[in-house]
Amino acid sequence: MFCTGPRLTHTLPMPDFIQGVTTLLDKLYVLHMRDADHLDEYTISDAEEYVMLRGISVPGLPKNGVCDIVSCEQNKCLYLSNMHKAQIHIVVPKSTTRKFSKWTLSEVPYGLSVTDAGNLLVTCLKSRRLLELNPHGKCIRTIALNPELHAPIHSVQLASGNFVVCCFGGTGIHRVCNINPQGKVEQSYGGVSGGGEGRLSSPTHVAVDKDGFVFVADGGNARIVMLSPSLRFVTVVLPNELQQQTNHVYIDSVASRLYASSRMISTIRATVSVVQL
Repeated sequence: MFCTGPRLTHTLPMPDFIQGVTTLLDKLYVLHMRDADHLDEYTISDAEEYVMLRGISVPGLPKNGVCDIVSCEQNKCLYLSNMHKAQIHIVVPKSTTRKFSKWTLSEVPYGLSVTDAGNLLVTCLKSRRLLELNPHGKCIRTIALNPELHAPIHSVQLASGNFVVCCFGGTGIHRVCNINPQGKVEQSYGGVSGGGEGRLSSPTHVAVDKDGFVFVADGGNARIVMLSPSLRFVTVVLPNELQQQTNHVYIDSVASRLYASSRMISTIRATVSVVQL
């Protein structure tokens, strides 16, 4: 899959825990835990340098309860999930007025991703459901997950129409699953929490590249695990360079870059790592 293998190109130090990262129209957006109503916007130059441009404050967004951020190229906007108020906040950063809006849901949102059709896929941890919302915020599909899938955190739709979901908790099973549109598990990777091949510990986020390979933020093991499209172990991405608790992964498929954010651990600062795939 890789021509020369993945390589770490940048490490951006951050002052606190990062809730998520995403890119939109050649800009990088970083969502902080400490100021969850605040987004940092970075330019990405031709020389692939990252320079902070500005902070964007989102009206009505609380400083806690915000779980995830994702971008939609088709609609040129950012989506943020707010579990405390069961809302999705929409930011259009390129607008001269920096347009803001929000949708109120009947479910509590957690992880977010965008489908190829430009719809928003919302993972609802408490109800164990996936919601697909159109660009107007209307729920066009609800998928009830199997009861065995405790605490689904984040999901991404695959080219096949199935979904890859990471989950942990309840029975102590930490895994990534390929589920069909009926919510049934077809393939899975992981089991009882642990390290090494075949195990995950607190998988919190997934990203899928254009070839269907799955990248898992394996937070408890402080690593990114790469799986094949059939959820077989392939490798650990840059095991000697990404040694912090990675909690969020995002792939910019156009630039073939993976962005990984990590937690602050003791005296080690939180970072956003940029990996060229």
